[in-house]
Amino acid sequence: MSDHDETAGSQSAFEEEARQVLAAGAREEKLRRRYPIEPRSFERTRMGPYTAYAAMVLEGSGWRQMFPAQPSEDEARLDLAAVLRDTTAHPHVGAGRYAQAADAVENGADQVILGECVYRIVRVEQTVIMTEYGPEPPQATDRPFPEEFDDRESEH
Repeated sequence: MSDHDETAGSQSAFEEEARQVLAAGAREEKLRRRYPIEPRSFERTRMGPYTAYAAMVLEGSGWRQMFPAQPSEDEARLDLAAVLRDTTAHPHVGAGRYAQAADAVENGADQVILGECVYRIVRVEQTVIMTEYGPEPPQATDRPFPEEFDDRESEH
């Protein structure tokens, strides 16, 4: 193959890529015209935080979220209380103490200590990333909630 043939081949590949880029740009421009963005839309391009609630437990040297965040504090409290009532008693703490801790959480206690474990109701600031084209879709780098931290019963 001559140098001229290689140059022609690479030129043709470059031209094809350029055509694809131009076609994508034309589609994007068409969408921009169809869905115009007003100058005051900067609020739609920011993170919109919202607060949820969960329970965490301090075990050994680290905190573990016990279940996915709930939309209300009351739901998180009820979930933690249910977990405490269903927990097999710690060797150093009797079942009655777990029931007392569950009642305390339901009645507004943000933290209870049972044996060496510290249980705490926490705020979880979640965000929705808003772009000028709407909410950000899932990304390849997103990670699912780890199964070992999901104490919910399987629905399968």
